[in-house]
Amino acid sequence: MDEIEKKSLKSFFLSNKKVLIIFCLIIILIGVFFWWSENSNIREKYKNSEDFIGAKVLLSQDNKAKSLEVLKKIIQQNDKVYSPLSLFLIIDRDLEPNKKDVIKYFDQVLSIKSLEKEDRNLLKLKKAIYLSEDAEENDLLNLLNPILNSNSVWKYQSLKFIGDYYFDKKEYNKAKQYYSDILMLDNTNNDIKDVNRKIKIINNG
Repeated sequence: MDEIEKKSLKSFFLSNKKVLIIFCLIIILIGVFFWWSENSNIREKYKNSEDFIGAKVLLSQDNKAKSLEVLKKIIQQNDKVYSPLSLFLIIDRDLEPNKKDVIKYFDQVLSIKSLEKEDRNLLKLKKAIYLSEDAEENDLLNLLNPILNSNSVWKYQSLKFIGDYYFDKKEYNKAKQYYSDILMLDNTNNDIKDVNRKIKIINNG
């Protein structure tokens, strides 16, 4: 670099000193923000983990009301791991007597954008099962059709659930349709004895 180029470069830095300083400050602030955000997420996840364990301890002490309050707070945190786990625990232990509130919990968890696809599918299946006693047929199908028309790991369970739903309602032609779809799957990891038994009942009916 010759003397002229050095002077030109020095002149550029001097004339744009404020802009360069502001630019550097912005870069530093962006770095600090991402560092803070990452550490904040780690702290929040750790707290959700601790709270979830605490809720299970409360359950072991038969303090269901307090445990439910803790689990509801975790759900509101939109944690892709502990919010679904909290919902499942509420359902498994029958902690929430208000069915409408449980549906709200499902919707809250399903709204988490960072959920893995198959975790979302599992939530939809569990919601359909939870709703099945009172839900309209179309509501269940709208909930599960994305799974039924995919290669989801929950496809077999969803087909079986819908088949059983129609079987219990004595809508045997519809039930057979879904049971037949099951037989077309690779069912090496699933027990299809019950499916074959129910198809036999339908055919003999």
